[in-house]
Amino acid sequence: MLRSLTPSLAQDELTALNVKQGFNNQPAVSGDEHGTAKNVNFNPAKISSNFSSIIAEKLRCNTLPDTGRRKPQVNQKDNFWLVTARSQSAINNWFTDLSGTKPLTHLAKKVPIFSKKEEVFGYLAKYTVPVMRAAWLIKMTCAYYAAITETKVKKRHVIDPFIEWTQIITKYLSEQLQKISEFYRQLSGQGCGSPSGPMPQEVEHALKQWDYNEKLAMFMFQDGMLDRHEFLTWVLECFEKIRPGEDELLKLLLPLLLRVRAKLREIEQQIKERGQAVEVRWSFDKCQETTAGFTIGRVLHTLEVLDSHSFERSDFSNSLDSLYNRIFGLGPSKDSHEISPDDDAVVALLCEWAVSCKRSGRHRAMVVAKLLEKRQAEIEAERCGDSEVVDEKGSISSGSLSAASTPVFQDVLMQFLDTQAPVLTDPGNESEKVEFFNLVLLFCELIRHDVFSHNIYMCTLISRGDLAMDSHGPRPPSPFDDPAEEHDRKEGMGNSGIKLEQLMQLSPFGSQEESCSHECNQRLVVLFGVGKQRDDARHTIKKITKDILKVLNRKSTAETGGEEGQKRKRSKPEAFPTAEDIFAKFQHLSHFDQHQVTSQVSRNVLEQITSFALGMSYHLPLVQHVQFIFDLMEYSLNISGLIDFAIQLLNELSVVEAELLLKSSDLVGSYTTSLCLCIVAVLRHYHSCLILNQDQMAQVFEGLCGVVKHGMNRSDGSSAERCILAYLYDLYTSCSHLKSKFGELFSDFCSKVKNTIYCNVEPSDSNMLWEPEFMIDTIENPSAHNFTYTNLGKSLNDNPANRYSFVCNALMHVCVGHHDPDRVNDIAILCAELTGYCKSLSAEWLGVLKALCCSSNNGTCGFNDLLCNVDVSDLSFHDSLATFVAILIARQCLLLEDLIRCAAIPSLLNAACSEQDSEPGARLTCRILLHLFKTPQLNPCQQDGNKPTVGIRSSCDRHLLAASQNRIVDGAVFAVLKAVFVLGDAELKGSGFSHPGGVDDLMEDELGAKKSAGRTVSIETASLDIYAKYVLRSICQQEWVGERCLKSLCEDSNDLQDPVLSSTQAQRLMQLICYPHRLLDNEEGENPQRQRIKRILQNLDQWTMRQSSLELQLMIKGCLHSTRHFHSLQEMNSLLENIAKATIEVFQQSAETSSANSTGTGVNSISTAPASTASASNKAKPILSSLERSGVWLVAPLIAKLPTSVQGHVLKAAGEELEKGQHLGSSSRKERDRQKQKSMSLLSQQPFLSLVLTCLKGQDEQREGLLTSLYSQVQQIVTNWREDQYQDDCKAKQLMHEALKLRLNLVGGMFDTVQRSTQQTTEWAVLLLDIISSGTVDMQSNNELFTTVLDMLSVLINGTLAADMSSISQGSMEENKRAYMNLVKKLRKELGDRQSDSLEKVRQLLPLPKQTRDVITCEPQGSLIDTKGNKIAGFDSIFKKEGLQVSTKQKISPWDLFEGLKHSAPLSWGWFGTVRVDRKVSRFEEQQRLLLYHTHLKPKPRSYYLEPLPLPPEEEEPPTPVALEPEKKVVEPAKADKTSSNPATSTEERKKKPSKSKKRNQPANKSEVKWPFPPAVDLTRPVRMPLGKLVQSRPSYSGVLPSGMSGMMGIEPSYKPAVYRQQPPVSQGQLLRQQLQAKLVRRSCIPPLAAQ
Repeated sequence: MLRSLTPSLAQDELTALNVKQGFNNQPAVSGDEHGTAKNVNFNPAKISSNFSSIIAEKLRCNTLPDTGRRKPQVNQKDNFWLVTARSQSAINNWFTDLSGTKPLTHLAKKVPIFSKKEEVFGYLAKYTVPVMRAAWLIKMTCAYYAAITETKVKKRHVIDPFIEWTQIITKYLSEQLQKISEFYRQLSGQGCGSPSGPMPQEVEHALKQWDYNEKLAMFMFQDGMLDRHEFLTWVLECFEKIRPGEDELLKLLLPLLLRVRAKLREIEQQIKERGQAVEVRWSFDKCQETTAGFTIGRVLHTLEVLDSHSFERSDFSNSLDSLYNRIFGLGPSKDSHEISPDDDAVVALLCEWAVSCKRSGRHRAMVVAKLLEKRQAEIEAERCGDSEVVDEKGSISSGSLSAASTPVFQDVLMQFLDTQAPVLTDPGNESEKVEFFNLVLLFCELIRHDVFSHNIYMCTLISRGDLAMDSHGPRPPSPFDDPAEEHDRKEGMGNSGIKLEQLMQLSPFGSQEESCSHECNQRLVVLFGVGKQRDDARHTIKKITKDILKVLNRKSTAETGGEEGQKRKRSKPEAFPTAEDIFAKFQHLSHFDQHQVTSQVSRNVLEQITSFALGMSYHLPLVQHVQFIFDLMEYSLNISGLIDFAIQLLNELSVVEAELLLKSSDLVGSYTTSLCLCIVAVLRHYHSCLILNQDQMAQVFEGLCGVVKHGMNRSDGSSAERCILAYLYDLYTSCSHLKSKFGELFSDFCSKVKNTIYCNVEPSDSNMLWEPEFMIDTIENPSAHNFTYTNLGKSLNDNPANRYSFVCNALMHVCVGHHDPDRVNDIAILCAELTGYCKSLSAEWLGVLKALCCSSNNGTCGFNDLLCNVDVSDLSFHDSLATFVAILIARQCLLLEDLIRCAAIPSLLNAACSEQDSEPGARLTCRILLHLFKTPQLNPCQQDGNKPTVGIRSSCDRHLLAASQNRIVDGAVFAVLKAVFVLGDAELKGSGFSHPGGVDDLMEDELGAKKSAGRTVSIETASLDIYAKYVLRSICQQEWVGERCLKSLCEDSNDLQDPVLSSTQAQRLMQLICYPHRLLDNEEGENPQRQRIKRILQNLDQWTMRQSSLELQLMIKGCLHSTRHFHSLQEMNSLLENIAKATIEVFQQSAETSSANSTGTGVNSISTAPASTASASNKAKPILSSLERSGVWLVAPLIAKLPTSVQGHVLKAAGEELEKGQHLGSSSRKERDRQKQKSMSLLSQQPFLSLVLTCLKGQDEQREGLLTSLYSQVQQIVTNWREDQYQDDCKAKQLMHEALKLRLNLVGGMFDTVQRSTQQTTEWAVLLLDIISSGTVDMQSNNELFTTVLDMLSVLINGTLAADMSSISQGSMEENKRAYMNLVKKLRKELGDRQSDSLEKVRQLLPLPKQTRDVITCEPQGSLIDTKGNKIAGFDSIFKKEGLQVSTKQKISPWDLFEGLKHSAPLSWGWFGTVRVDRKVSRFEEQQRLLLYHTHLKPKPRSYYLEPLPLPPEEEEPPTPVALEPEKKVVEPAKADKTSSNPATSTEERKKKPSKSKKRNQPANKSEVKWPFPPAVDLTRPVRMPLGKLVQSRPSYSGVLPSGMSGMMGIEPSYKPAVYRQQPPVSQGQLLRQQLQAKLVRRSCIPPLAAQ
């Protein structure tokens, strides 16, 4: 047996010789084989070497092997017993011991096993077992089932105990929670908050089970026995299932939630910010708290919605509600009841839109006020929980919400006033005046709709000190002051003066009632103090009001039918002020004072009319006086008051007409229609304001029907009736609300009006007998009224010759007369009235105008008599004729489209074709078109010296003409523009408007001529082409023309595509329409097209987005048009390249400019407020700076409107610039810096990111290529960082971070493409991890960029688990799970064991790892690892001290650590350098062994020595007494003698002395395990720490017993090692003396010796 264990013995070699001769023993020592070899000389060195090798081999064999990979072995047959119903008492006893303090070593001998694993939780809770000992039982149960599975299954299937027992315990807890929740939900269903009676036993048992097992689960979670991710997910799922009001269930989960969500509150704000960054694809903006790009996008969308909306009609798809929904979406956010920053920007834009002179229309203020009112109502409803505020009477109070608190948009509107509102800085600047008037109108409406509080506004100004002025300071300025005086006054005013100016104008409009008297008084006190100035201001208002009332009361119309009223009028003559004097004083008032005056006067007029309607008065105000009041109200911007006043008058007209009939007045049929015509003119002019209120629309419609109800079925009538009927038709067709309400009443009549008034008329070419004296008296004195229109109309209608003569005579007086403006107006009104009664006159007017305009047609147009007497080339009557035609069109005698179609276009085209004698007619046509398209807006009263030569006298007719302009179709407008353009371009052959003596000089000359001589001499004498250009520019400068053309072109940009115009001409005409007040650019250079595109992009702002987009689209369509005509595609490709290159150049120049500003002046934004207000309101900044509302921020939205081919070229050019910025690691530092500066000027801009992301939409092919390029660029940046190319250059590091940030933002915009590919997801995830692990980005140097990288990595990791819910399946879920695990595995491999704060954040993104126990292992001092991974002794280990060194850290699963088992696996003795050593016999054991082989006296009892010695019979003397103390000392060795009497027995007893636990730890052989602590210490090795300190400490927990390694290794905590008490040593001599004395006593009975 021993030989078989000895390797490679000589006798084992079966060679041929050994087989034949047998083994020949060769002794190691020659000589006698059986001798002592005492004469042989041995080599001491060899002996020492052999001995050392023997000792080393012994040490190797005694070193314990590494058993760390072994699983703990349990004996399922001996250590476990299955629980049955009959073993209930044994179970009770066992669990009672488990809940007590019985050692686990004893309990581990027989562990109960249940048939269902979850049953163990019930017993643990029943006996309230300490959670640590309960966890031990679960471990033992798990080990049993693992052993059973391994035995039964041939192919070992590893079951993860972490997940298995997590599912078991969470399922068990869920069952208990379900029972509890059902009980409490039944209670809540019965209306009981808490149980009143005893709780059911089942629920009480579930509560007890929950309380205990929840603590057990938390212990197992903290001890690392559960899958932490799975357990936390279950906790959150339970919490989410709790319904509102289930507080009892919430109490049960709170202990778990408080542990799980302890730190969520601390990082809540960070979570919100980073979550928002993920939503916007990490598009950060340095300048704004919100992302400027998205805010700008919403602002531009809002402006586009406003521009595309038609405010002249109202239907389902085009109403105020639809406009609101398109701007604000579905209302305020449900998450919060506060307005968002985007809403602030939209509100600011609405205010800008209502104020800016870049848009037109008085309706804008009302639109904005109603939109904000509706938005405010929705937000307040959300805040109040959809509850309406009802007043005491039960009606809803519209102002109650805003009266109780600050209006929702008060702060935003205040910010607008501080930063963006226009102020009057230049008295001569007309645009500033217009914008300031618009501002006044806007805030008038905002105050009327309770969106803005004037009281809070005034209090804010006072509290900020903005109104601090001396009491004797200058009067606040007015827009109507003289410019020279205004300039002198402004020099002594600062911020306070500007705020006082705003306060004077922005006052509580429409609030003159007694309820607002406090605000009015407060305004006066703030503006004028409490002294004389305030009294003077009040007196001025009263004086003007009194003067107006004097005029109204003096010149009223008497309707008594007698002379009493006339006598009373004439009895007291006095000097009354004229209308001109009144207006001169009126215009110097503030808008608020003007409102007060007009409101009081309008009330007086209404009182007069109402009094007359009730029969209480005989006086009616004159129509011209009412018109004067209309003009004053319009001039004071009291638009809402004007509309209300007009509607109130309209409602009284039918009663007034009835009263006139009752009194048989001469004004029957004329007064009410004339006054109604003034009302219709006002309502037509403000139709866009009126249509916003459906109730007012219905009142107007009913009132107008009441006025003309007697003439609805007639084909003739006065011009006023025609205008009223036409307006009724327009109202009915433009408002769907009226159609639904009055359809039965007006539907049949609607077609009659269309056929009568709005039918197309063909021009007459009459050439009849002319009677020069026909109706000459009427024409010469049209205001005499000594005739009836009915009779004259009948005679004209029945006799064509009379019509011919009348038309010729009327035109003769207009063209050849003295051109008196009043007479021209009177003749035009006369002709309009007669046309109303004679419909055929419309064709005559159209024919005669065609004859005059096309006078070169050699009489083919008729009216030869007129042409023979009128010289068309005479420029003196052109204005008079144009005014005459304008009034006819305003009074519905002609349609503007018919005049353009039949007269204007043929005349212009004849001249453009250079026909003979066509120039005079074309010049006349241009003058007429200029008057028709350019409506003069005059003040209500002008001094005689300031009157123009000829113009429309009545504002009523001006408003009616404007209404005709609004009704013209878009095609007619474009036809006029094209025809005039062709005429102006005919002779110059396309040289454009850059002629040095061109139209701009003539425009200035004309203005000067008007001021001096009253005639446009210079422009009249210019050549026809120059004059045509002037007319074209003047027409394009009209607001309504530009707005109509731009809106039409946005809907269909083909309106300018005409065979008559070349591509270049169309583009120039487009520029005139888009920029009428600017000279056309004359691009020069090597690439004019690119320069023009660059100019378009550089001049971008939010107001010119439409124009820029239309210009570029027209250029592209022009190329497409030429391509279709067989031209090559090179022109298109060149255009696309130029757009792309120009775009990149604009970005580069913008970056250079901003860089220069930041380094030179430090100013990056331009405030719209003046410099004087900037210092006073530094804290107030506009929501979007002027730079963000113009320039490069708008390039991306502009490119988005262009075709995808443009976007592809721009994306390609941008990618090339990105590639240039990639090589930041050039070998030459100078070259590297140059490349950086060139590329980073572009790459550092956030608008560039927006551009690229915009172009990426729909460009899938470009996306893949750009992603690949970006990947290589980011990889290059990381490589350069690792090569320390940025370490010494702080600027280079900053540029690198900017470049990296931009590229990551671009990648974020394409994350959907990245996530669609598993390969790309993995590649980018690894690269993002590499960015963090390499230190390129960390938390300390650039936390913002670090969070970007971290969140991107998080989205990629978690995105692999997401699936398309529409096509989700089990297979796709498994595939996603597999991809997720592969990605996690790869990332963990990349992470490794590297440690840093940044990497810890990355580890949090990965699934929670299984918690293990870390054990530090040891190895011999100086050990090394060879190339094969084996540990070997180091080269210098011979000269070092022996001992151990720290080797590695081993991880042990908590499920593999069992208390109470003697097996050490997986803990390995070899981890701690444990070595078996021979047991060293202690001194007392050696002495004991020596005593075993001595002959000892048999110990005798103590009574033996107390008996008297037996004396011989011959001696009778008493015995001498013996001392007791020496006798005790003699007895002690007797015990040893007694023990030695049976050596075998004594030896067995000595072996049984050690305790059981010590015997269990003793090795099987006769050597003991050397532990690194006493008493068996090897002095040659250093003392090591006890094993118990190497195990990770556990948190304290209530009811948990202390744990230590002693229990783990099989040593009970209650065990105390036996201590040997050493007896005092006894000398050998004393022992011999005692033995000798004993023998003598037995033999000779000699008394014992005394003790020494």
